[in-house]
Formats: sequence, structure tokens, C-alpha cells
Amino acid sequence: RRSSDPIEARVERELAAVLGSTSARLLLDAAQREAGAGLDAVAAIVGEVSQELRFNQRLLEAALENMSQGISVVDAQLRLVAWNRRYVELFCFPENLLRVGAPVAELADWALQRLPHRGSAEAALERRLAFMRAGTPHLSERVFPDGSIVEIRGNPMPGGGFVATFTDVTAFRRAEAALIQANENLEQRVADRTTLLEHAKREAERANDAKSRFLAAIGHDLMQPLHAAHLFTDALAQQIAVPAQRDLVAQTRGALDSTTDLLTGLLDMSRLEAGGLTAQPREFPLADVLDPLASEFRALAAERGLVLRYRASAAWVRSDPQLLRRVLQNFLANAVRYTMAGRVLLGVRRCGAQLRIEVHDTGPGIAADQQRVIFEEFRRGDDAAGPGLGLGLAIAERIAQLLDAPLGLRSRLGRGTLFAITLPLAAPRRREEPAAAAKAHLRDTHVLVVDNEAPALQALRSLLLGWGCSVAAAADAAAAALDARAADLWLFDYHLDDDDTGVALYERLSESHGARPTVIMSADAGESVRKAVYEAGLPLLIKPLKPLALKSVLDRLLAARAVR
Repeated sequence: RRSSDPIEARVERELAAVLGSTSARLLLDAAQREAGAGLDAVAAIVGEVSQELRFNQRLLEAALENMSQGISVVDAQLRLVAWNRRYVELFCFPENLLRVGAPVAELADWALQRLPHRGSAEAALERRLAFMRAGTPHLSERVFPDGSIVEIRGNPMPGGGFVATFTDVTAFRRAEAALIQANENLEQRVADRTTLLEHAKREAERANDAKSRFLAAIGHDLMQPLHAAHLFTDALAQQIAVPAQRDLVAQTRGALDSTTDLLTGLLDMSRLEAGGLTAQPREFPLADVLDPLASEFRALAAERGLVLRYRASAAWVRSDPQLLRRVLQNFLANAVRYTMAGRVLLGVRRCGAQLRIEVHDTGPGIAADQQRVIFEEFRRGDDAAGPGLGLGLAIAERIAQLLDAPLGLRSRLGRGTLFAITLPLAAPRRREEPAAAAKAHLRDTHVLVVDNEAPALQALRSLLLGWGCSVAAAADAAAAALDARAADLWLFDYHLDDDDTGVALYERLSESHGARPTVIMSADAGESVRKAVYEAGLPLLIKPLKPLALKSVLDRLLAARAVR
């Protein structure tokens, strides 16, 4: 029934808008029975609530209409109850299709006609409705006819119903695809660059290997004639008694020494730069290196009016003897070259579990600001005289790094200089008599010399004859076998004809005739040569041979044999 009271009628309308007409009437009747004249207050309260509800409704509608996502809401009976403008725009729904209470199946069928899907449209529609009936969340993406990509997300509501959102993710997916493509392109570029780098590395390694082979070949070919010239010069010096002629021979020998030093320095530096020089450490008596050096530089020092003092040592160390000799040779060469008067001392000093080899001189000394500079390539001291490239100390430092052996330098202007290298001590295997005690044994010693280079073979034969030895000279293994048994010493070149080596010849002859004290000679200072010789337990002398160094090694071999 309708009320005749205007206030009552207004309250009933407001309540009906919120609760429905039947509930509103029942509430008014109860209020009249209980409150009587308080109906005005009820009307005011209901009016305020109604206004707030309408405000919230308009606010919700405005929020839905202004969202960038499409939104649709269905009730528990799968009927449309709410939607926004973006939802209509995405699917281009006709006006007569969108109404409150419209079955969502009709809307889904319309949308599926515009979207790609797997299988039949009926099956796709049934899958969509099944999600809503079961209240199961779902998430998918669809590509629309205009190329846009829409993310469809459905979520159930408490008490029944379903909310679906439709979000345009085209820009995001395109950016993602572009990022993936960029990443793939980057990976491809990295792979291409890696391939190029690997190719360049292989080319560099091939070039480096070719450089090493070239250096080995040219070093061998250059050093062989220099080796012969050195030996011929010393053999000639033994036969000349006229002072003027001896002076000429000495000058010739000096020129050869300078040429050899220059070439050796350049070849050593090239090998170091190319990585073709590596250490072959082993345990050996230090005297094997120091004694020949002392003999060699004692004579050189005497020619310059200097005295070289040598403190022999019976200690054993672990290092590469050939590379160690190169370092000490540079130290001694500098000491003799820069000391105008006085003396040079070569000796050793124990430092706990290490041994420090020192070279002292009474030269002009090195200024403090120059003590780092002199280890740089092509840097020479201010007082340098004579030929030289300034590579000696640079090579010594690089080799010391290969040996993991620290270098030391102490110097004061006007007070001389000390160069040193520190090595780990090794346990001695046996004690040997000093080499000097057996020097007389070299005379009348029968020596077998094998070298496939005719000038070198003849030069070494002449030198040994001058020392009072009897010599059997052979150019190949077949000829060597005839004289091997009678010889007291064997001197073999490493590289022989037909890919034979001095080490292999030593092993064959030792098996046939018993081992003899043997020295291997080579103009090739490469790793493979040094490794093969050291593994055989033989001394190696690098050509061009210094006669005094050779004589010292031969004396030591004979002395060791006499002791045994």
C-alpha cells in the first residue's frame, strides 16, 4: 500500500531503492509501531545512506569507465551484471547484446567469433563457461584481428559470480620480443666475435709458432758459422807466437764475441717475446754452471787488467742450468765491461733454505734513480762503452721470472755494484773433487767429436788438438760407431743428419760400448732440445762455444770420472 504522508512516502522510496519495496514497507511498519513520531529521523538517516550509496555507485561506475582495462562481471547464474566502455570497444559488441541479465554465453560466443582459438568454436565456448561454473581462475592471451595482444584474466567472486579483465599488453609483448631479439642478436654478435677472436688467436698462435720456428732456424744457421769462427780463432791463437799477430787474433776474437753477444741478445729477447723460452728445472750441482763461467770470465777480466775472484761451492740447487747460466753470464759481462780497475767477485751465500748467487764489482756504481731503468730493453748505463744493445739485464730479469728466482741489486756511486739471484737449495747427491784437481787429465785424452757441420767439426778438432787431446772426428753416427769404444770423452752435436740426435746417439753407443762422459752441443736453445738433454742427464753447451767454458766442463767430467 502507499502512504499518504509525504515524509513516509519519501522514506519508503529511499528504502525501496536500497532494500526493495516489500522490505521497505515492512521496515516502515515496524518503525511506526516502535517510534511513532520519530519517522522524520528515520527518513533523514535513510536519505543520507541512500545518497552515499548513489555516490559510491557513481564513483564505481566512473572508475570502471575510466580504466584502461576492459571489465565484465557476471553473477552466479552466469548473467551479465556490470561492464565498462573498454570492454565494449575491445569486442565491438552491438548495443542490443549488452544488457543487465544477458547470458554470458551469448557474449562469449560473439567474442570467440573474432578471436583465434584451437579446435571448434563450440569447444572453446564450453571451456570458457566451464571455468566460470567451476569458479576456477584462468589466464590466457589472444591476438586480435588488428594485431593487438590482449591478456584475459578471470577470477571468481565470493558467493558466486565471475570477474574478467581484458588488458592490452601489445606494447609490453612487443618490447619483450624486441628485447629477446636484441638478446639473440647480441648473443649472435658475441658468438661471431668469439669466433673471430678464436680465429685471430689461432692465426696469432700459428704466426707465433712460425716465428718461433723461424727464430730457431735462423738462430741455428747464424750460430753455427760463429761457433766455427770462435773455435778456429782460439785454435789459431794457440799456434801464433808473434805478439803482433796474437793481437790481431785477439781483436778478431773480440769482434766475434761482440757479434755473438748482439745476436744472442736479440734471439733471446725474441724467444722471450714469442713465448718460445720456457724453464726446464732440475736439481744439479751449482759448480756445473759456476766453474765454466769463472774460467771464461777470469780470462776476459785478465785481458782488461781486472782480477776475478771465484768462491767455489759444493751446493746443489733446483733450477734450469742453461737459463741460470744466461742470467749470470749477463751479470758477469756487465761487471767486466763497466769496471775499469779493481776486481770482480763471483760467489754464493746461504739464506736459509735458499742460495743467493752474487756478482760484485768495483765499478762506478749505479745512481738510485737509474737502478730500475737499467732493466728496461735497449737501456744502457751512462758509462757504457763498446758495442751493445742494452738487452742483457732486461733478458736477465725476464729469465729470472721464468725461473721464479728473485733478482737483487745493490749499488752506490763510486762504490761498485752487486747483482744477485736467489734459488732454492737442493739436497746434494754426492761430493765431487774440485775440477781444478783434474785439469792435467785433459791432455792425452782421446775425444770423439760428432758434428754434421764440416766447419764446426774441423774447428773443434783443431781446438782439442791444441789442448793436447787426440781426436776422432765423425760427421755421422756410422762413422762415430767405429771410434766410440776407444774414446775417453764424447762431444756430440744435438741435430745430426737423418733426424738423428746426439742424445739418441749417446744412448745407442752407451748400450753398445758402455757410457762415456758426454757433452751435447747445440746452436738450438729451444725447449725440446734442453728437455731431451736434461732428461738424459747430460750437460748441454749452447753454440757458439766459449773455449774456456768447454774446457772447464770437460775438466769437470774427467774429474768426476776419476773420483768414481
